[in-house]
Parts: sequence; structure tokens; C-alpha cells
Amino acid sequence: MLVYRGFSQTAHSATVLTIGNFDGVHLGHRALLARLTATAAQVGLPAAVLTFEPHPREFFAPESAPPRLSTLREKLELLADDGVEIAYVCHFNA
Repeated sequence: MLVYRGFSQTAHSATVLTIGNFDGVHLGHRALLARLTATAAQVGLPAAVLTFEPHPREFFAPESAPPRLSTLREKLELLADDGVEIAYVCHFNA
């Protein structure tokens, strides 16, 4: 899987993209990713995810942010395991 920090590095002009935090990559995420990869295969484009680092709750309310279920590295590995070809990791700073 290709991993980009933001969009300044990207060489891809077209993708099938979904957006989310994907912390833990639970069953709901997996259903969404299955649809993403199926659609991407159908139209012949890479399956891509845009996610955030840190989690927006950690930025807005760090004292009440829930503990993470996975590290960024683990999250990216789980996304790759589910067929995501490109991940855009955007620094969340409001």
C-alpha cells in the first residue's frame, strides 16, 4: 500500500476514496472497505482511504478523547489487509 502524508506528494489523479478515522477497523469499517474495493475494481481505479492523525477528538478535547484501539501503523496494516491500495494520512489541526 502506498502511504502519503497529505496530498502534496500524490501522483494519483483518480481514485475511489472513502474518508474516516478507521480506529480499530471494526466490522462496519470492513463492510465499507469491501464496498470500496469492489467499486474500485469495477471501475479500474485504486481503492484509497483518507484518514486523520491525530484523531480529531484528541485535537479538540484531549482530556475526553477515548483511548486508541490501534496505532497508526496498525491501522495502516489493517487497511492494507482489507485491500486498500493508497492511504492519505492528513495531519488534523482544525
